[in-house]
Amino acid sequence: MNAARTCEIPPAAYTELESFLRKSGSTLSPAEAIIIAIRDWMEKTRAAAAPVRGYQWKQLFIPEKSRLRMSYNGMAYYAEVVEEEIVFRGEAVSPRRMAVQIAGDGRNAWRDLWILLPGEKNWASAARLRNQLQQRAAKQPLSAADAMTAAAKSMSDALTTALALVEHANHQSQNTLERRLPRYRRAFDQLTDDH
Repeated sequence: MNAARTCEIPPAAYTELESFLRKSGSTLSPAEAIIIAIRDWMEKTRAAAAPVRGYQWKQLFIPEKSRLRMSYNGMAYYAEVVEEEIVFRGEAVSPRRMAVQIAGDGRNAWRDLWILLPGEKNWASAARLRNQLQQRAAKQPLSAADAMTAAAKSMSDALTTALALVEHANHQSQNTLERRLPRYRRAFDQLTDDH
């Protein structure tokens, strides 16, 4: 039995595909479009299952096929991430070593290097990419245990503040009453009944 003939496509999906191909002006037959779609799906599935390779620069991960650039004295120098290494002038280097080889000591690789990530059109400074990563990490929600701990600390702080306010109010009310007692009043402050 032929495997291709046992595969059935729902009639509505087949009709929709025919209509799409006709309206888009494609010269593909529905069968050819189905074959291309299946191969594309299989390739994407394989690519998604493959481990991601690249260079880990402290907290910043630079994926494979990324390009690095540094400008110095009017010239641009380039490197590329190949598998798990940055390759500059045919040898594996760290970002700092690349910057030192180009401009000598005293250079800040985070500030001087620019990175073009795969699929991107614009270069981004390494420092900006690192800052974006740190901002995203700061915005990530706390774990349930961390959230409970933070809530308990906030409640404890609020209770401590409330108790301090109650104690202060009690102290103030006690002092006010003591000041009005006759023994604390000056003689000329007391009013006589004949006025």
